[in-house]
Amino acid sequence: MGEKEQYDLFNTAETAALYSKHQPPLHHQAIDVVLSATQGREQLLDIGCGSGSSTRPFCCHFSKVVGVDYSPTQITLAKTLSAEVSNLHFHQGSIYELPVPNRSVDCILGVMIAQFIDLPQFFEEAKRVLKPGGALVFHGKCSPKVVEIERETESKSESETATTVSELNQRIEYIKTQLFSGLFHDRTTFNPHKYTNIPPLYPNQEPTRKEWTTSYWSTIPQLADYILTWSAAGKYCEKHSVSSGELRGKLVEMLGDVGVVRVRCEAGRFTWCSVNYQD
Repeated sequence: MGEKEQYDLFNTAETAALYSKHQPPLHHQAIDVVLSATQGREQLLDIGCGSGSSTRPFCCHFSKVVGVDYSPTQITLAKTLSAEVSNLHFHQGSIYELPVPNRSVDCILGVMIAQFIDLPQFFEEAKRVLKPGGALVFHGKCSPKVVEIERETESKSESETATTVSELNQRIEYIKTQLFSGLFHDRTTFNPHKYTNIPPLYPNQEPTRKEWTTSYWSTIPQLADYILTWSAAGKYCEKHSVSSGELRGKLVEMLGDVGVVRVRCEAGRFTWCSVNYQD
């Protein structure tokens, strides 16, 4: 995927606001992976930083933190949300032309971006800016899977018309594969394979990977809000000339059941780490 397409996907003020509000925060285990992979704590660079939700957590760990994103709208929001953080800096620009000197970065972090970029081209830029021993870390996550439903009453849970966990997961899958058919922009198979097939930064180098599962409770409207942050949701609104509010109503209707109070979701998360070993 080219940067122009990435720009189109995430550059509206509405998309930036939705993503900032409804995407879950960077998980503490992903933060731990970054900190354990870095030899120094002078500078971290977050590529595809968006509004900075994955950038801000590192300000207390590194002397300087820099976020880069191609979208001026995302960067404007990131600066607004981080105005009082003195060691945090955001730049609008290309991840293939990073705004830092050679061998100046202890860690490059990319959250949910590996599927959108030209990895060979980006790897060359990463090698330029990483210090010897500097780490490149990608973090990704799977779509949520419902594992438990909490209902208003026990009698409702025993009703023949009550939605089952299996049925609710089928509805989520229908939204992904049918409602949003052809609208996702993941043109690689990185996410479905949990980054097992991302090549290393250097040939014959074995990347380090970690996997874990998170669990959280969500209401049906909150689940719909999360789905609105998917790139395919924005493309759906554009294709059908509907607002995100109208799509949200449709998603709540497709997912909903009057007896459901909240659902417990599980989502797989994973990291990939490769190190710059040049002298």
